[in-house]
Amino acid sequence: MNRTPQRKKLALLINMIAPARIRLYSGLASHFDLLLLHGGNEANRETWQGVEHLLSDAKVIRAWGWQIRLTRNVNGRAFDYRYLHFTPGYIWPLLKFRPDVVVSNEMGFRTLIALVYGTLAHKPVWVWWGGTLHTERGIGLAKRLVRDVISRWAKHWVSYGKSSTEYLLSLGIIRDRVLEIQNSVDEHLFSLSYESSLQPLPRPVLLHVGQFTARKGIELLLRAALVQQKQGRSFSLLLVGSGPGKSAAEKLAKELALKNIYFMPAQEPSQMPAIYRNADVLIFPTLEDVWGLVANEAMLSGLPVLCSKYAGCAEELFDPENIFDPQDPDDFAQKLGDAITGNLAMPDVSRLHSTLQLVADLAGGLDASAGRPIETSLDAAEELRRGGHKCDLNA
Repeated sequence: MNRTPQRKKLALLINMIAPARIRLYSGLASHFDLLLLHGGNEANRETWQGVEHLLSDAKVIRAWGWQIRLTRNVNGRAFDYRYLHFTPGYIWPLLKFRPDVVVSNEMGFRTLIALVYGTLAHKPVWVWWGGTLHTERGIGLAKRLVRDVISRWAKHWVSYGKSSTEYLLSLGIIRDRVLEIQNSVDEHLFSLSYESSLQPLPRPVLLHVGQFTARKGIELLLRAALVQQKQGRSFSLLLVGSGPGKSAAEKLAKELALKNIYFMPAQEPSQMPAIYRNADVLIFPTLEDVWGLVANEAMLSGLPVLCSKYAGCAEELFDPENIFDPQDPDDFAQKLGDAITGNLAMPDVSRLHSTLQLVADLAGGLDASAGRPIETSLDAAEELRRGGHKCDLNA
């Protein structure tokens, strides 16, 4: 008589619950007894409120702690606004749950907590990492010292993709210890038909989605758009998002006398597919992003993407003709002209990993480290790939 093996306990320690990862977390919850510990939403994520109710198959706990807003300055200007999460409240729920395997989604205080637990309880700890050589180029001495400790201590790693793996290898981490996946979105959401009353004119519609901070390269986009309009090209520019730099962007657009430019506030995730499908091309001029999920969303919506070389996803998802340097005005203007005239390559969605594939890869790696029999783990991974589990990711 075959017995169903008891599910392993998985504790996942994160800053906040991103809507894009709900289905991924649900897939893990269908395979593990999942505890999701988070520190609460940041103030600049107003459209992420209330998503935890979508994870009814997992135990979700907001751990007590503090969020400290930090302003990062580059060349004397505010470049980005980030939040430091200091959350001692992870400790007690972790000890009470007694997981068989722990995943921590950063390289800092939270991961040190996880590693202490793993060492004392003799349980595997995985560090899920997204930073690249570019995004991490300016970290200070304190972070370098902490990461040196963690890179020597942790034995299991998950990377967002090739660019993140490259950074981990630079820390001296052995390649065989890195499970390379991708950063992903809920592809099912973008497979449905949506209608929108928004119909910007004239066509084509160039779309930008993201927070209004200097890091996103929006000022450079506006200046490149002006070059194209001065050359007589007609198009619309739609910018969707919120943030501290939005009023400055609106002011600059007026000063430049840009035509056919539209600003929209940040939208609920469920509203975004309709916006993508009413655009013609996504412009992603970021100066620094560990991945760039808007690129995934645009590809799943059938849009060509003009992607900054400073996005972690760039080389993994796009050919050179769709990649540019936003800090090179000539390169930006030329590639933006290609976007307007329809000379960018269409998206190759085969380069994207599906949620089912990511869940299967993660579950297989976590199972193996937690001591689940390898045959059982492989069978479970194959079942997840086929969609044969109680959380229907295709529903």
